[in-house]
Amino acid sequence: MLQRFVWKLLPKTQRHFLLGRLSVVDRQVVNKSMSANVRFPEAFSRHSCLFIHVPKCAGSSICSALFDGWMPGHLPLYWYEHQFPEAFSNCFKFAFVRDPLERAYSAYTFLRSNDLGRRDRAAQDLVTHYRDFDDFVSHWLHPENVHKQMHFAPQSDFLINSLGRLSLDFMGYQEHLPRDFQLLCERLGVEAQLPHVNGTQQRETAPVREICSVRTRRLVRRVYQRDYEMLGYE
Repeated sequence: MLQRFVWKLLPKTQRHFLLGRLSVVDRQVVNKSMSANVRFPEAFSRHSCLFIHVPKCAGSSICSALFDGWMPGHLPLYWYEHQFPEAFSNCFKFAFVRDPLERAYSAYTFLRSNDLGRRDRAAQDLVTHYRDFDDFVSHWLHPENVHKQMHFAPQSDFLINSLGRLSLDFMGYQEHLPRDFQLLCERLGVEAQLPHVNGTQQRETAPVREICSVRTRRLVRRVYQRDYEMLGYE
């Protein structure tokens, strides 16, 4: 309570400056922590679970199937660990992940091809500035930039605990989404059907590695090295 009060006393320009020095994930943590509405979500309590929604990893479909469409936002694991230690230690923690190259391309095409709201307008303007995916990766998708934009933030940034380690009870893979979702439902003891929501209106049918250049694949591998290693995509 005192932290929120002191935070609100800071001039708005000062708050924006301080937030601008943080990664996009940490910035969201500060904003949420300083809001008045900080409690463990009822949707999670009903299933005694905790879902970490990594952007562009089938999260909207998962939420539609399990939580009646309620969305938790893209808060990282360590935030729940710090805010709700008892619930964190007792609940079933899970997330879904995706091949980093496929995820980057999915985010790029989603932002470029869909009619999006004001919240995603800056990200949409960003990707449309580049000729194609190869051009975007070559000129923007660099280690110093991906922490600035939610759609392209490394997946591991959302999934590590306060000690920098994965601390999940279940990690599903989008490449095996129907199978892994069924396994998740069995673990949670629920019956649910997985819809397809929040997809890209236009999507190439060929695998991304056949569409982009070898150089692009190497650059993406360098940018998301920790994801490749930590999530088992070596």
